[in-house]
Amino acid sequence: MAEIGMNNRINFMQRKITAVDLITIVIFAVLYRVLWYFFKFAGVVFPFNHTFVYLFCAFCLVLCWVVVRRPYASVYFTAAWCAINFFLQGELPLYWILVVAAPLLPELYLQKRSKSFSNPDEVYSSTKDLIVAALLYNIVYEAFVWWSIIYPYQIPVPFNLMAIVFGISLIGMIIGTVIAKPLGLKLKNLLG
Repeated sequence: MAEIGMNNRINFMQRKITAVDLITIVIFAVLYRVLWYFFKFAGVVFPFNHTFVYLFCAFCLVLCWVVVRRPYASVYFTAAWCAINFFLQGELPLYWILVVAAPLLPELYLQKRSKSFSNPDEVYSSTKDLIVAALLYNIVYEAFVWWSIIYPYQIPVPFNLMAIVFGISLIGMIIGTVIAKPLGLKLKNLLG
């Protein structure tokens, strides 16, 4: 029985990302960047518009995981949207730390959870596991953003405001994941 589990783990880890996977990942990163404009627009109406970034991020990230179903897809997704940000709005080079930091915990979590399924790909169909992975990703992402706002950009932000936005964004992350999972499954079935 342990041998079957080991073979599943090896098969899960050895699957390589193809060119089609990379193109799909970049499409979701571009979608995230396009949704970014809605986040900017919401600033006119809703003072906590920053929370929409995490809803959109969870939405696009979960679509990426459900459709691509490859280990480390979130690393490529993060690298793609960070590159878009870097070239379109001139992010600080320090922002590239996020490429390494944000996807690390969720990828480790998904790999660990995939061992509990007979088919390791089923981890990408588990709502609970996708919510946990998206929360891990976005918590690291949001912590990095708040750190960069306060220290490199030196914008004073009261802790109360950060706590309110963080709480609202957690809800947004869950909503984005719950919306994206069935949509991703339909898209995956459509693409084959």
